[in-house]
Amino acid sequence: MRQNNFQRIGSTCRTAVACLALTTLSVSVCSANRAGQEITYPPKEFSKLDTFEGLNLEDADKLYKKRDYKGAYAAYKAYSFEFVKSKALPYVLLRMGRCLHMIDKRHAAIKAYQDVVDYFPDDVSYAAGALFYMGQCHQQNGDTAKQNAVWAKMVKDDDYVAQPNSGTALTYLGGAMQKLGKFEEAAEYHWRTAVAFSKTNHQAAAAARNAVLAHYVTRSQNNDKLQKFYVEAGGFDGRGQKTDKPNEDNRYWSTVLNTSLRMPAGAELEKKEKAARYWSAKMGDRFTDNDDLRKQWIDLQNVYEKDSKSWLAGMEKQYKLQPATLARVLKWSGYYGVDPKMRSNFFASQSKAFLGGLKNPEKMALMNQLRSLRMNEESRTVMRSVSIQGMNDEEILKLTNFAALYEPEDFVLRYFAKMKDKTFAAKSRFDYYNARTHRNRPFMEKALQEMPILQKSPKYAGQALGMSQAVLLQGLGRYDEAIKAYRVANKQPQSTWGVTDCMVALKQYSEAVKTVQGLESVGGSTASSASLKIADIYRISGNKGKEVQQLRMVLRRYPKSGESSEAHNRLERYGVALTGGEAEAEE
Repeated sequence: MRQNNFQRIGSTCRTAVACLALTTLSVSVCSANRAGQEITYPPKEFSKLDTFEGLNLEDADKLYKKRDYKGAYAAYKAYSFEFVKSKALPYVLLRMGRCLHMIDKRHAAIKAYQDVVDYFPDDVSYAAGALFYMGQCHQQNGDTAKQNAVWAKMVKDDDYVAQPNSGTALTYLGGAMQKLGKFEEAAEYHWRTAVAFSKTNHQAAAAARNAVLAHYVTRSQNNDKLQKFYVEAGGFDGRGQKTDKPNEDNRYWSTVLNTSLRMPAGAELEKKEKAARYWSAKMGDRFTDNDDLRKQWIDLQNVYEKDSKSWLAGMEKQYKLQPATLARVLKWSGYYGVDPKMRSNFFASQSKAFLGGLKNPEKMALMNQLRSLRMNEESRTVMRSVSIQGMNDEEILKLTNFAALYEPEDFVLRYFAKMKDKTFAAKSRFDYYNARTHRNRPFMEKALQEMPILQKSPKYAGQALGMSQAVLLQGLGRYDEAIKAYRVANKQPQSTWGVTDCMVALKQYSEAVKTVQGLESVGGSTASSASLKIADIYRISGNKGKEVQQLRMVLRRYPKSGESSEAHNRLERYGVALTGGEAEAEE
């Protein structure tokens, strides 16, 4: 019986070969339209083939990999006639369809793919692959109805849907049904995607889970179906960790409530209120020990109640359900962030019982937490209550750095004065001033005043300190001193750039050019930067002729660099004629 069936397959093959012989066909492929995982013959199965079978199949595969699809088709066809009982026959027939597909003989390819499905439906990998590629042929022929039908047949089979290419089909079908307004059908396809590819295609499964979640939460509220999906899909994260009882799972409810809360307002307000009523009722007055979840539930109720007093009453009731702690005070302060005045009043009244007994480390942790909540006044108040008595210098520095965010210079200096190690104190003051020198000449001077003691310290003296000194001197306009400091620090190429800028500021243009020219020998990005820097010096000096000449040199020497693009743009602005693309400029 199989022999007779195969004779019909051979007839189809001969017809396709005749088609191939009629014209010389292009083998260029549009990869965007033919996306999908190419199906190959497993090495383990290949090793079981007869030696001669294996050699012939290997030759055909080599031609296919070289994109010689006409040659590969002929080789696969010859194999199918010679080895009619080969275990590789389903694969060979699929590859024959692929060859026809690749040279745009799509109608013949569809027939070849159909033969794989008809005669080898239990060879899951090849039959599912044939259906996938058949759908692509219909898509490329512009027949989306047939594409949808073929791919729907594929993904509705429990074995076929587990194959890699089915993920693409499921994603497509879900999107297609959505465009047609068939949202329930779309959700079914997304459901299958999430379940079938939870382990093998995490990205596709995650997108599908989100689509199902959105549908049953926002468009068509259905707690029973969504809970069933939660179990089958391994939760909304796909991990499958204790997801068998969604009704008792705070993760389930938190995600559902959050999805409902994030629905857009405006034109969708009626739908949002409907979803909010449904889900707040479904969760009910449960999970009283979970403050975050209850906050979501209270927020959701407020979507349709629109009553700030009722919302506040719900929050106050929840707060009283458990013993007050400083951690819960901070949590509620975060909850009340939408109303800074209410938040401040709440913190002032509820924190009193806890602040008095806090030790310094706890106070410092608290002031940082308050700052993260943007409760700056409260944070500053706690900071001022910290006693530096008994603190070591490193602890004082941490407190001082925090105080510097709020307090004036004289307040900060009082902390520095409490440090026992005077060199450490000098470094701390230097860092304080140096970090605030932008457009602040007095702080530049004060930072420099700390230099003498730091330069005597083996711990702090060195190249980094020398560069900081040079930058400060340059910022103060003390260019001769800055040049000396840059040269002593000798951090290259930064020192040379600094020396050059100082020379330019002193109008020592020729010396600046010579200094920068030395960097061109370094090569790489430093060389191209140096070459453009020379042009900048000529521009500042007012020598436009030499600037243009140097810009042309940048184009010739460093044609692929960012500096070349800058040179090109400047020459265009100057109206200099350019030829050869980015390469040269004419007089």
